[in-house]
Amino acid sequence: MLFAVLALIFLTRKGPHPDTYKMSDPWTHAPILWAAEEPREHGHGGHGHDSHGVVIGGGASGKW
Repeated sequence: MLFAVLALIFLTRKGPHPDTYKMSDPWTHAPILWAAEEPREHGHGGHGHDSHGVVIGGGASGKW
């Protein structure tokens, strides 16, 4: 019973949460880089080196 009460108190308490970012606010975080393409899959039973897969390591452009 005591465990249930303590669990209920712990699970219903909300921690601090940062304010929601609004598009009109300036971006103050460091740049976030990620790949929008999936890496080429390997190991397809000896199909060789095909040229239709996506190659990671291309370029990126934009204004930081």
